Amino acid sequence: MTRLIITIVILVVLLILLSDSMYVVDQTEQAVVTQFGKPVRVIVNPIEGRDKDQVLTELRDKYAKEGIAVTEGAGLHFKVPLIQSVRRFERRLLRWNGYPEQIPTKDKKYILVDCTARWYIKDPLQFLRSVGIEEQAHGRLDETVNPGMRNSITKRDLIEIVRTDNRQMRVAEEELRETTQVSPVTEGRLVIVAEITEAARKACEVYGIGIHSSGVLIKGLIYVQDVKDEVEARMIEERSRIAKKYTSEGEGEYEKIMGDKEREVKTILSEAYKTAQEIEGEADAKASDIYAKAFGKDPEFYKFFKTLELYEKHLGGEKTRLILGTDNSLLELIKGDMLKTQVTPASDSALQ
Repeated sequence: MTRLIITIVILVVLLILLSDSMYVVDQTEQAVVTQFGKPVRVIVNPIEGRDKDQVLTELRDKYAKEGIAVTEGAGLHFKVPLIQSVRRFERRLLRWNGYPEQIPTKDKKYILVDCTARWYIKDPLQFLRSVGIEEQAHGRLDETVNPGMRNSITKRDLIEIVRTDNRQMRVAEEELRETTQVSPVTEGRLVIVAEITEAARKACEVYGIGIHSSGVLIKGLIYVQDVKDEVEARMIEERSRIAKKYTSEGEGEYEKIMGDKEREVKTILSEAYKTAQEIEGEADAKASDIYAKAFGKDPEFYKFFKTLELYEKHLGGEKTRLILGTDNSLLELIKGDMLKTQVTPASDSALQ
């Protein structure tokens, strides 16, 4: 009975030791094996797209003097039970997002720059020694990427950060083309981003952190309020200039139309007046002809008519009164005694 118990205990201990001596490194992991806190082995899984042999060679040469073994690949591994422990680290690409930072450019324009980057644990052992955990790695990236970004931006004009090349800007409005001329770009954003990425890579080497080939990306570039106000004021000025141009052209076209209208009206009135005068002349001629024929048939009626015209002409006022004597020829005409009428002086008439 005692032997059976001892055998069972031994088997349990062996199983515990055997299970503690084995560990699995997933394809998404890297690991560092330590013995009493001292690293003795590094298991790496280089990310896809990188030269695995080169990574292994660099790490082996780096830790050869310390007697630390460097192996590659996921799967089942063994360690000394109870003495050695395993620290696992992420091998996949991780995202770092910086905080928007206000940075002045060389031409004294303040902008808010927001950056992001893909990073990975390049050297697990160096990462363990200098950083420890992934949460602290983001703080290290803040301390390395942001200063490099600030240095690269502050020594360049705003146009270099905004534009990537000297591609001609296309503007729909013809009037705005002359105002969209900008300073030539000598480097552009791509050069600046490459410079920031290279500076970040060198600074992150001491932490065992690598920056992916995509590099540090500027995901947000926002003008501060003063720059916004300046840009908006310039846009308003340009639009106002175009509006004034259209208004001036419209006023000129209006004056032209009104001038053409006045000329056409005067031409029409002149032609109408000419036609009216011609018609009136023809009418007067016909009337004179009719009068001549009518008066030629009755001279006494003609005399009577002309006498009435004379009095109407000179006595047409409202306050004029005419006093005729009994022997006045006009009275005779009015009475109808036209046969006795003689052309005599109007000595007995008075005009008041």
